[in-house]
Amino acid sequence: MTRHADPLTGDRLSLPPAQGAVRRRTVWHRTWRMCATLLGIAALLLGVMGLAAVPDLIEDEKAFGAATPCTALSSPHDDCLRSFDATVTRTVIREQAKSSEYVLYLNGLARVPRSIDMGGSGPLLKHLHPGDDVTVTMWRDYATTVRHGKISQETADTPEGEPTFVCALALALLSGGAYGLYAGGTALFLARRHAVKGLPATLMTRGKEAAGAALCALPALVVGDFTNVPVMLVVWLGLLPLVRWVVRRLQQPGRGRHARPPVHTA
Repeated sequence: MTRHADPLTGDRLSLPPAQGAVRRRTVWHRTWRMCATLLGIAALLLGVMGLAAVPDLIEDEKAFGAATPCTALSSPHDDCLRSFDATVTRTVIREQAKSSEYVLYLNGLARVPRSIDMGGSGPLLKHLHPGDDVTVTMWRDYATTVRHGKISQETADTPEGEPTFVCALALALLSGGAYGLYAGGTALFLARRHAVKGLPATLMTRGKEAAGAALCALPALVVGDFTNVPVMLVVWLGLLPLVRWVVRRLQQPGRGRHARPPVHTA
């Protein structure tokens, strides 16, 4: 028997076990739906912010592609490639199956970063040792190239590819955020009904569609790396109807991995 206080008199009231279980499930439904709503709103805001930043990232990528080395006549405000001397303090090369690390640590002027992601071990990083003098090419706050003697290596610290990556991440966040807002917001006031009758089937369906939409950001990212962001968005939008068709197809009776095999009679 579950006991609760009367909100008017303060007397302890006894509720049947079934009614007490419904109340507990209702509180649980409201709690997780509120969390889903808040997470959905946060993901949507991050996704919108990411998409809003894409145009500026595209302009940065274009400006970097058109940048030329600074000359003696260049002013400190010119958007050109500048060279700075630095000294190697240590290198890190970890090549593993799932994750690799190629980092160059430097000591130099304040403008030069203390560490640079080199993107690979060659052709220069694997030959560097502490104490070696190198020349770092900077564009704005990016350390784009490291040179030692006649050998140079482009780093992973460039604006190239940032627009498509940020766009793909934003699309995935928008998909997850929209589902979180739908699951938590639209059904927040139906918690008691769902506590009694169970979650509606549409909640699982929309979840599968949202997961598929988020995964579609990966092939769109691959396409964007070879084309541009507008084509990438067209590919992602074009895949959404296919995701919905696949989800509904798998939910049809007699389909899926748990479906019974057909019975053959003689």
